[in-house]
Amino acid sequence: MSPTDQRYAFVCGLHRSGTTLIARSLAAHAKVSGFTRTGVIEDEGQFLQTVFPLESFYGGVGRFGFDPRAHMTESHALNTAENSMRLLSEWGRYWDLNKPVLLEKTPSNLLRMRLLQALVPNSHFIVVTRHPVAASLAALKWTKGNIFSLLAHWAHCYQMAKRDEETLSRVLWVSYESFVAHPEQELARITEFLNLQPQAAWAPQVTNENEKYFGLWRTRFCGDMDRAIEQLAPERPRSLATRLRDRVARDSHERELPIYRQRDNRRSFYDAQDAATHFEAAINAFGYSFLDLARVPSDTQALITAP
Repeated sequence: MSPTDQRYAFVCGLHRSGTTLIARSLAAHAKVSGFTRTGVIEDEGQFLQTVFPLESFYGGVGRFGFDPRAHMTESHALNTAENSMRLLSEWGRYWDLNKPVLLEKTPSNLLRMRLLQALVPNSHFIVVTRHPVAASLAALKWTKGNIFSLLAHWAHCYQMAKRDEETLSRVLWVSYESFVAHPEQELARITEFLNLQPQAAWAPQVTNENEKYFGLWRTRFCGDMDRAIEQLAPERPRSLATRLRDRVARDSHERELPIYRQRDNRRSFYDAQDAATHFEAAINAFGYSFLDLARVPSDTQALITAP
């Protein structure tokens, strides 16, 4: 097959957003070649090339987007004919070059779609979103960050990707919620975007795992939006008996509080409240809400309500 006849599909989106699920589902199509059994983490293309730095160079999960160097456009110094040939040669070792669609998945490509479009002919970008609460809490265990910084990173990266979309030729946005609700219909939409025909008995059996993270959010992070913060009494001389009595009363009151308001968890609670207020408008633009966790992007809602 002539290289000019091939399409390159890049699946990108923040960590724990469903990029692996969607990339593997697409790679199961008879006319798509993805990376499999490469021995690298999640078969991600970032580990199979030497043109781009790894995500870890910019801070890794939940941090890379805050490094201005991670945002790469067509004006980047890496945009050379030599790098284009090297990138396709290195990835080409792992693709079946007889197939018309060659697939790659790396989360941080979310911020270098413009450069990839310049380097790789006939590029198609599939941008995957997932509710920021679910995606951030799922990624929290991989980082030393906090929930506020992860939610800020979600808003920052997707807003930047949305601005980059204005200069891209082929972009399709897919939500995790859409995909798990109706995988067959979403795969049909993606294959149409890639100029392919769907194949029979192809859709994976998947379940929506958002609710377990929403439950964690409600019990540990943001059970309510009451902004009252515990005020500390001014220091004053007190007898030992008074201090002990106050300590017993305080501990008794603490046990009556919901987990998210207890002292050991209060910093996370305040961070979640602040994020919910600060980034609500930003995530609304992508169809999500902190105040209504059931809200989904409009394409998902259309699928759910369709007869």
